[in-house]
Amino acid sequence: MLPAPLTNIFEELDTDITFVLCIENEIYKKYLKNTLNGTGRSKVLFIDKNLIANSVSENSNVILILQSDTDEFVLVEIATKLKRLFSNEIKIIFLSSDYQLGDEVSVIVDRFLQFPLSSTDLVTQSLEIISPSRKVLLIDDSKLVHKTIVDDLKEAGFEVYQAFDGQEGYERAVEVRPAVVICDIEMPRMNGYQTCEAIRKDQNLRDIHIIMSSTLGSATDQKKGFQAGVDEYITKPVIIEELIERVGKVFSGSGAGRESLLILDKNTSLSNEMSKSLIQQGFSVRSSETIKAMTKSLNRISCDLVIAEIEPNGGTIIDLFHEINILDQSSRPDVLVVVPENERSDTRMVLNAGASAVLVKPFTNDSLLAIVERSLGDRRSRKEKEQLGRYVSRASMRMAVEKAILGSDDNNARADKKLASVFFSDIAGFTDRCERYSAKEIVEQINLLFKVMTEVIIRNEGDIDKFIGDACMAFWLDEIAASSSEKILKSILEMQHQIDLMNSEHPLLSKDPIVVRMGANSGEVILCDIGAADARMDLTIIGDTVNVAARLESASKQYGLTNLVSENVVQGNEGKFLFRMIDKVRVKGKKEPLNCYELMCLKGSEKNNHLNLKQEFELALSNYNTGNFETALLGFNKSTAFEEGKELGVTPSSIYISRCEYLLENPPGNWDGIWTLTEK
Repeated sequence: MLPAPLTNIFEELDTDITFVLCIENEIYKKYLKNTLNGTGRSKVLFIDKNLIANSVSENSNVILILQSDTDEFVLVEIATKLKRLFSNEIKIIFLSSDYQLGDEVSVIVDRFLQFPLSSTDLVTQSLEIISPSRKVLLIDDSKLVHKTIVDDLKEAGFEVYQAFDGQEGYERAVEVRPAVVICDIEMPRMNGYQTCEAIRKDQNLRDIHIIMSSTLGSATDQKKGFQAGVDEYITKPVIIEELIERVGKVFSGSGAGRESLLILDKNTSLSNEMSKSLIQQGFSVRSSETIKAMTKSLNRISCDLVIAEIEPNGGTIIDLFHEINILDQSSRPDVLVVVPENERSDTRMVLNAGASAVLVKPFTNDSLLAIVERSLGDRRSRKEKEQLGRYVSRASMRMAVEKAILGSDDNNARADKKLASVFFSDIAGFTDRCERYSAKEIVEQINLLFKVMTEVIIRNEGDIDKFIGDACMAFWLDEIAASSSEKILKSILEMQHQIDLMNSEHPLLSKDPIVVRMGANSGEVILCDIGAADARMDLTIIGDTVNVAARLESASKQYGLTNLVSENVVQGNEGKFLFRMIDKVRVKGKKEPLNCYELMCLKGSEKNNHLNLKQEFELALSNYNTGNFETALLGFNKSTAFEEGKELGVTPSSIYISRCEYLLENPPGNWDGIWTLTEK
């Protein structure tokens, strides 16, 4: 049963609202669950941070409430990204006991509130965001102004409150918590500047939009007002239509969800000069006085663009770039440097140091906004390209560019013969693994694995062709720079190493490691568009080389190996990598035999067992291929001592021991050493 205040609140709702709560504190979560159950048409979802995106995208009229004892800055990042994606379509409340965090978070979220607070207050605050009360407080010592303005504001649909001096105005603001304050400057007890400063210092009033209204309209007066926390300045006599329009824009929330900017300014003159114009364009703007303060802020809150003078406080412009460059690349902002007219010669140095653009002083608001928009536009384009690269291979993008330049017919599928190295992989024992874990756990494991593998493939200039369940297909096109076969061999070794690290560092995988089988082949492929021209086309590679690579990956299971590569891959790389000849096979669908190898390690990093294994195994294999099965059997029994994976019961040596025993009992007629694989 809901408490009476909440019952009344929810009964008054005229729309369906979904409350999505990501609350880490277990005591507070339990309290909210007990008090928010039975909310009528309004839904209440309690989730962890990993499900925020899904919950927001699957529901409309969302109020997202965030709280964490340990990961506040992770939640801030999530809130920032959601605001950029959904803008005013989602309302976010951030709960924290850290008031200092509120200074930065309040420019991102819709409301920053003290943690903990009652469920009634939480719901009330939430609904004020969805359906603001349209409260406006007029603070002015002139009764004539009140008589002139109040009635018109009420007719425009605003709920108007009045105060006749600064002290009364502040007290009234505390009492009614208006969304907008219209404040005069020259008033008894507290002037307008003092009133604004008091409002801004009050944690519960910090989100109020303040419009300063005065006959004192000089640049100095306006600058002083902005320093006191004023959002807008309007000169008396007030044009009531203009005032109503400005107040209305506050409640409409125009401009929300744009990029976040940070102004680095040692004496506040720069930030005061810029902030107003940028805020009016919908940007979230905050400032720092020193490089150290900027760095602290960037480590906590995401930022898209830093605007700094060429001589920042607390170091040099080079120090500033150093601090930014050591940030994680995904959270690294661009930098716009402000250069005085007499220091234009430093422009080239600043750009070479890493600045995205330069703004020369003195500048107009128009030139400021133009260069900020251009800088952010370039950043968005770069981010979109990076994002596209996650889903489209480098080969696809190259061919798309070629097609655009050549102006070829979109209906004509591309098809080119290329030399390439092809890679296939899958997870050993994946079916059994799916039975041991939940769907969510399986997906998390696969995504973690693919992240590790993808980083290696991209680092070695490969192309991800596709992911198929637990399988991955990639390829390397032969280019002038280096052989694709060398790159694929290097990638296989790196992937094996990184997968071992992943398994050892993950609490679950350390006890139940993921084993990945890999296969590789080199040769001619057809690089082409496959699909329906009027619906969807995929750039991929096809041909015999691709099929053999897939067969080798599958065959690795039969030998108990984690990789199996073709002779084509081995050729030319014997001096750089250590290989073990495994078999001469005839894969399904091919008549010609294929020599296949295990990639063991880089040359120079061999272990004693590597060299001993290679020597003993290949000697035994030589006897096997010539039909000397008794000697081969002795050799394979000897080589098995150096092999890993014996605990699984299958190794190449054990396979050959079984073959030799069978062939000794059933001597072949015409022996050529070729073994036919029956599985794909």
